[in-house]
Amino acid sequence: MGFVSTPGRVACCALVLALASSAVYLASPPAVGGAIVVLTSVLAASAVIPHLRTAVGSMRLVYSLLLAGFVLMVMNEASYLAVVTVGVSESAVDAISVPMVGAAYVLLLAASLLAMAPALRYDTGGVLDAATLAIATASVLWQVFLAPALDSVDAPRAQTVSTFAATIVLSGTVGVVIGVGVNGSVSRSARPVLGYFLAALLIAVAGNGLNATATDPVTGADAWWTDVLWPLSYIAAWAALAHPMGSAVFEVGRPHQSRLTTRRLVALGVAMVITPAIAVVRSFTDGYVDWLTGAITTLAIVVMVLARVSQLAAAHRDAEARLRILAERDALTGLPNRRAVEQHLGDLASRVATGHALGAVVCFVDLDDFKGVNDAHGHAVGDELLAAVAARLAGLARSESDDLVGRLGGDEFIVIGEGDPSLASAPMMARIAHAFETSFALSDGPMTMSASIGLATASPSELHTVDELLTQADHAMYDDKRRRGTASGRDGA
Repeated sequence: MGFVSTPGRVACCALVLALASSAVYLASPPAVGGAIVVLTSVLAASAVIPHLRTAVGSMRLVYSLLLAGFVLMVMNEASYLAVVTVGVSESAVDAISVPMVGAAYVLLLAASLLAMAPALRYDTGGVLDAATLAIATASVLWQVFLAPALDSVDAPRAQTVSTFAATIVLSGTVGVVIGVGVNGSVSRSARPVLGYFLAALLIAVAGNGLNATATDPVTGADAWWTDVLWPLSYIAAWAALAHPMGSAVFEVGRPHQSRLTTRRLVALGVAMVITPAIAVVRSFTDGYVDWLTGAITTLAIVVMVLARVSQLAAAHRDAEARLRILAERDALTGLPNRRAVEQHLGDLASRVATGHALGAVVCFVDLDDFKGVNDAHGHAVGDELLAAVAARLAGLARSESDDLVGRLGGDEFIVIGEGDPSLASAPMMARIAHAFETSFALSDGPMTMSASIGLATASPSELHTVDELLTQADHAMYDDKRRRGTASGRDGA
């Protein structure tokens, strides 16, 4: 469709179609108006087909759901056209219209939720807030205007239920679209598409509302002119799908996390109480109150707010867990840091001193001439080497014991083992030395590295502090370095 190859052309076509369809609808007999509604619904449905042909994976399901929803809407509009053209009973059409339109809205909502799943996953709270506030607004609209209007004309219960369900479902979808648009998960170039979808939904909400409030209180007949909104809704949906960035609106990225500010918290609190408050006020002023739908929307809003609170609690727990990890883990290597090492060694030393452990073996590992690596290759390669050394040393921990491998800082590592020093010391030293016998695979290519190792031990009933054991191992490491004639290598990274 080359004539809508740019956003400007899409906007111009949508405007012309909207003005022309409205003018023709309002100036023509019911049969022509019904045909306009059917044709615009077919236009929206046909715009899905090119996307469906090229879509793959989950997006193919999204467009399949969209097409199925639009096809049901086409069938619904065609059934009402049959009423004014071939004399089909309107009561018979009404009987099938409610489930047909309801199924269409559910399919369109499912397509929206599936397409926006990444945004919902990463910013559940923000999208949930928007949907909650949208449903609360729809509930106010229902209690103040729509429900009293339907009651005044003794509308059938089926019509009341269908209008209520459509208003709530469409409003919830509006909230999801607004939430996704606000949290930045949709690219800037695709935001006009989101705007067209939002316009289509809002017009549909208005159409349902006008159909309810503009009904003749004497005859119960719908006001014919209210249906002029449906072509506008279908044209907005067509514009979203025909837009050059139409498919990009479903390619949502990772949004920024929405914060629950004081203002937003107050808004959610108001959302929970607004429907019961309106019901109480209207009951005291002898106004009509639809208690059942009020209870349903209030319950739905309370559940959504509780889900938001649960999401916040989970996020708080995750944040605490991350803070604990950051407090006890080295950022570069992921190994326990000095704080965690000292705590572990202190616990082990206490158990050794009281005879509850067979002994402790502490190996201090310092890379030889690590400063030369940084000087020759840069700190990025140096960091790679430290991470590779950490991964290899971590593999030395015995699965059957409570061994710990940590990084003290710079190029200094520590290996702590529990066991009889006379039996565990030599094997541990040998495993560490063997870890440096093969080169490390880095981005600059394989690199060999040696290390100096210092040993400190504690036997049962011997009382040693953490500082004593670390100092003893440190001194032994320097003795090994001097004996082997290697450079100091004390260089941070």
